[in-house]
Order: sequence, then structure tokens, then C-alpha cells
Amino acid sequence: MRILIFLFLNTLAWQLNSQINFYKIYSGNGYDRAEGIVQKEDSSYLITGSSSSWAGDSDAFLLHLDSLGGYLWSKNYGGLESDGGKRVLYNADLGIYVVGFSNSWSSSGDYDAFLLKTDFDGNELWSKTYGKPNAWEKTNDAIMTIDSGIVLVGETLNTSSANSDIYIVRTNRNGDTLWTKTIGGEGKDIANTIIKTNNNYLIGGHFFVPDSNMVKGFVIEMNDLGEVLRFDTISDKSGNYYVSDLSMGINKYYVIGYREVGVDKDDYYGVYDISGSLINHYTFVYPGYNTQLNQAAYVSVLDRVAIGYQSINPGTNQDNYDLSMAYFYSENLNYIAPVWSAAITNYGLDQFNDLIPTSDGAFVAVGFNSIIDDGIEQPNGGSNLFVAKVGPDNTFPNAFGAQLNQLVGLSDVSDLELIEVYPNPFFDLINIKSPTNKNKKINLYNQIGKCLLNKTFSGQTTLDLSSFPTGLYLLQIENTIHKLIKQ
Repeated sequence: MRILIFLFLNTLAWQLNSQINFYKIYSGNGYDRAEGIVQKEDSSYLITGSSSSWAGDSDAFLLHLDSLGGYLWSKNYGGLESDGGKRVLYNADLGIYVVGFSNSWSSSGDYDAFLLKTDFDGNELWSKTYGKPNAWEKTNDAIMTIDSGIVLVGETLNTSSANSDIYIVRTNRNGDTLWTKTIGGEGKDIANTIIKTNNNYLIGGHFFVPDSNMVKGFVIEMNDLGEVLRFDTISDKSGNYYVSDLSMGINKYYVIGYREVGVDKDDYYGVYDISGSLINHYTFVYPGYNTQLNQAAYVSVLDRVAIGYQSINPGTNQDNYDLSMAYFYSENLNYIAPVWSAAITNYGLDQFNDLIPTSDGAFVAVGFNSIIDDGIEQPNGGSNLFVAKVGPDNTFPNAFGAQLNQLVGLSDVSDLELIEVYPNPFFDLINIKSPTNKNKKINLYNQIGKCLLNKTFSGQTTLDLSSFPTGLYLLQIENTIHKLIKQ
């Protein structure tokens, strides 16, 4: 009996362990990108980003996944123009906040910073925009304050000069503006990331230095009144430097980014004490090997720093940036001997947009991939979002052959199930008949995912495919895919 109990417990432990890592992809019929993620107290996840899969131009969205990456619900937000989410913030007492961009409500068509609040089921409660006349505002990161307000950071772009300044907005919990801060000079000055210290905020990004005609990274320390306490330049060697992300550790913080020299990009790693004094930094130079460090998170349970980055290896047949994740020693971010690393090598462009520690002592990352190809029949209309969860024992999810999951909820596409597509197989003509006269978009793809035809129809229509060669085609009508065979 003891042996049976031992075997049962070991089997159960293996099953539980196998469930705490996963790689999931979600998409509809459009361009879908995951930009931000948070974990709730029940270990489920809320993801935001931008999507054109609901209809028309892009919308901001919320996607709620269970602890294993399974679909719970998704909802879209925005107006008639382009809207997108960049970060999602969660407060167990107040609800969910989505921070991003919008040009749906600007009288002049400019882009504004965007803040939206929903209840715990994703139902919109209110939305507000922030911006200046004759300028485009973009949010790159945001955090909640001690009093449950929000600080948004990004850039404001002057539409007449193409120069941008660092743009910071502090709101209360109801989205009312408490103060706005603009910092910059000539060229492009952009804030990419914000974290909290005990009493203040650290903001990272890059700015143009006219004297040297170079771009340098920066870290700004700012108090809750918007007063700049220090402005530190981040660089190691000659070249343009960019700060991608900051992460707070124990009595220190971590700065990651990259150096750009010509077409080459090199990793930048920095460790600083809480006062901003340099502990250790370096630029990893590998000629021809382009690498950009994207996101970082301190994992306190392991006392390690998780970093997600994208790279191109000139020694392979790689088509575009692939992704890697790695743990680094928290003392110095020793790039020569990372504790652990693993790669995601999909077709097309892959990009990390957010990475956070998880309650089980590991981390999860989100981003997008420009091509879906599982080797069978699942190309989508544009790009897909991914969610990659690493296990606490460094178990890396298998990204190869991941199945496409539907981003748009079934309740939004139920009428599409009644559409008739015939005959199939076909010779020359395909007939499409809808039970309603509502406009619907059509995209036709070949076997490698290339779009061959797109149009809008209502009621019914006929496609003349007589000039197309025989073979397999994928007909996408809004959010449904029909496999067609031409004889």
C-alpha cells in the first residue's frame, strides 16, 4: 500500500508540475498583439493589447485566462478609430484598468493617452483620454500608486516638428488628472518604463543629446508631486543607448536595454543601488549578432532576474527576431553564465512586450508573433498574441506546434456559424450565403498563409477562383475559417 501511495503522489506531483508551464497563442481574423499582463489572486491572468479581430480599426481588449492559460472571456473597447491597450492594472477592491492609446475621441484626429476602467467581469465603467492639441500622445507603461491612483508614462509627439518629449500623467482612482509633466528638448525623448521605490518613482527611456548628436538612455527619479529629483544618463560605450525596462530588486534596481551602432544592436545590462549609484554594468558586443533586451522582472523567491529578449543570429537561416528567456544572477546580471535560458523560434517576427513574476515563484511573458504556422491549417489574418508561462523549476513550455485559440468570444461570432459556403470541393466558383445582411469581411489565404483576396459582402456573394491553381485554400469570414479544396 505504501508503494501505491508513493506512486500515486509522484504521479500527482508530476501532473501538477506539468500544468504550471504553458505556451498559448490567441488570435482572430486581424492583427492581434499582447502588450501587458497581470496575475490575479486566484492565479488567473488578465491580458491587454490591440486587436483588429472584432471589426474595423484596432480596439483595446481584455483577455481573461485561467491559471493554465485557458480562455475564460475576452472583451473589446474603443470607438470608431484606432484604440489599443498597453498595460492592464488590477486592484482587488476597485476593478480593472486598461492604459493605452486612442484617436477615437480627439476632435482633430490626434492620438491621446487612454485610460479605461472596467468591473471584474470586464464591463466598461468609464474611459478618459489625455493629451495636448496638435500632438500625439502615446502610453508605454503605467503603475498604480499607493493611493490607488495611476501614473502613465510615454511620449508626446509634436505633429508639426516630429520631435517628441517625455510625457507623464498622474491621475486619481477615478481618472481625474492631478498633474501632467513634459520633459524634453530637441529630437525624440521617450519614457518606456516606470517602477516604484519606497516613496518615489523611477522612469526609464531614452533622450537625444544635441551636443553629441547621440541618443542616451536615462533613469529619472520623481516624487509623487511630479518633481524631478535626479536625471541619470545611462550608457557604457560609444553609440546610441536605449532603456527598455526597469525592475526593482532588494535595495537595488536593474536597467536593461540595448546599444545601437549602425545596424548592430548589443545588449545593455545595469545594476544600480537605490540612490542611483552604479554597482555594475556592461554592454555585450557580438558583431553581427543583433540583440535587444525587452523586459525584465525580479523573481524574489529565486533571487534571480528574469529577462526576455529578441535576437537575430546571422549564422542561421533565421528569418527575423526570435525570442529567448533567461534567469540571471541578481548580484551582477552576469551575461556570460546565465542560470538558465530557453528560446522560442517561430516563423516571422517575435517580440516580448511584458514580463512579470508569478505567484508560484516563476514568471510569465506576453507579446506577439507575425505568423501563425502550426504545420497544418491555421494561419490568421495578421499577427497573433502569445502567453508563455515558465514553471518554478525552470520548466520551459513547448512552443512548437501550439494550437491557435480564438481571441474573440463565441458570443460575438455566433451568427457566423450559419453562413453557407458551397460547393466544396469546387472547380471555379465559390458561393457564400449569410443569414443576415450585415456587412462581413472575407479573406482568402493559400497554404502558406499569403492573403490572395479580400472583400466585404452582405447577404450573399460569389467568388470566381477560376484563375487559381488547384489545392488547399483557407477562406476566412470575419472570425471563422473554412477549409476549401479546388479540384
